[in-house]
Amino acid sequence: MKRLLIIALAATLVVALVAATGCKKGKSAAEMEPVVVALGPTFDPAKAPKQFEPLAAYLEEEVGRPFKFQPTKSREEFESLVKDGKAEFVFATPLDFFEISEYSIVLVKASYPGTGSMVQGCIIVEEGGAVKIREVSELKGTSIMVISKGSLDGYLSQKMFFDRSDLDLDLDFDLRESPDGTAEGVVAAVAAGEVEYGCVALGLYPERKPYKGTEVLTICDKVPVEVFAFVEMGGDKMLGGKVRDVLRGIPKDDPVLAPLALEGFSRTTAAEYDVVTQFLAKDKIDKAQRMSETSSEPSTE
Repeated sequence: MKRLLIIALAATLVVALVAATGCKKGKSAAEMEPVVVALGPTFDPAKAPKQFEPLAAYLEEEVGRPFKFQPTKSREEFESLVKDGKAEFVFATPLDFFEISEYSIVLVKASYPGTGSMVQGCIIVEEGGAVKIREVSELKGTSIMVISKGSLDGYLSQKMFFDRSDLDLDLDFDLRESPDGTAEGVVAAVAAGEVEYGCVALGLYPERKPYKGTEVLTICDKVPVEVFAFVEMGGDKMLGGKVRDVLRGIPKDDPVLAPLALEGFSRTTAAEYDVVTQFLAKDKIDKAQRMSETSSEPSTE
């Protein structure tokens, strides 16, 4: 009798252990901690959660883990999320990605209808004004308007272009930002003579035809758009590889990408973004040096 009791207890224990293990293995995605994707501050914090909801659901279904796209209000907040180990992935423009590139591995890049994964800016003048300029150096000290300092084709493209002529868009010009943060605001300001030059996307000027009283002075550099990267610090590299494959596998123009106005994600290499990150690193050093030299100059008063 005693032996039968021991056997019964042992059997009960085994069943309990198997059941517990089964429950553990069967843990639903909803019960897991979400995989955090830090969004660069160029994404509107008020709109981003809803915009990325379909993509988060798609990744959860394909990967088996819940995903949370975390918007940020500043580069400092974005950088902090990564450095504090609170984000496993990032999705950001090259300007914002630069801040955390040393901690991340490039996975895929975004692709937009009509422009793909590269954008290009240009410098515009009032219609008829392009004939007055012979060399880029002549623009030094003039008034110039950008879309914003977070824009790729309305700031970064032109900044890289000017650098080749040893000019700093931030320091060598009377730099202003579009009052409404749009390319149309820049075009209107140039056409009205409020500023001498403007920085906008080349796409506004197909075949370089004049547009709303303005024309193209010169075409500037091509720059890559947003990158989706894996945060390397203590992260799960197998998860990183799986997410990369899932993103690349989303069919072109799949409805899940519609809220983001994307046509898909495509393969990329770190080298494509190294061009920008290395430029920005050099620019940061050069700017600090120039500011230091200016502050150490004797006062003329």
